[in-house]
Amino acid sequence: MRKQPKQARSRKAVNELIDATAQVIAQRGLAQTTTNHIADRAGVSVGSLYQYFHDKDDLIEALLERLTGEIASAIDDTLADVGDADVQSVVQALLRTALAATNSQENLYLELARNWNQLHTLTVMNMLEEHMMEACRRYILRHHGDLTVDNLPAMLFVVINSTLFTVMRHQSLANPPVSTQELIDALSTMIATYAERPTPP
Repeated sequence: MRKQPKQARSRKAVNELIDATAQVIAQRGLAQTTTNHIADRAGVSVGSLYQYFHDKDDLIEALLERLTGEIASAIDDTLADVGDADVQSVVQALLRTALAATNSQENLYLELARNWNQLHTLTVMNMLEEHMMEACRRYILRHHGDLTVDNLPAMLFVVINSTLFTVMRHQSLANPPVSTQELIDALSTMIATYAERPTPP
């Protein structure tokens, strides 16, 4: 973003441009989206758009950061509600929350997921990984007596990244080989088995 909006009017303009970016991508697809289309949808000139964003990639990065923040906030709310439950129940609830957020804008998320290798998804994945690391640490501290974790950093890295990339792959397919519920069941069982495995004699 070329400049950070400080006035309410500027912040409103930036938010409207990000909204327009999401709408145009969902309607036209990523490759067919241009800054002209986005400016037209937002009801501003292209020159006004360039006051806040360098180019289309800059707009998409801002959109991805917003979507990531929305998912992270929804995850925090869910964890606050189910934090006393067992690992499998918590993972199921978190996955349902995250997938519900993406399904609410299905065309947009599907298009972004299909083109993840062309986007700033590493930044997004890092943001989500960092957020989930902290959320998982809080949960583990709360339930340390019920869990068997020999190497917490390694366990969190593997579990979180396995989940993020599996969900991303599932969301990128128009016709995934497993249903959303099957995905939730498989991932939650895998994570619970890893975290709650018996201590060796």
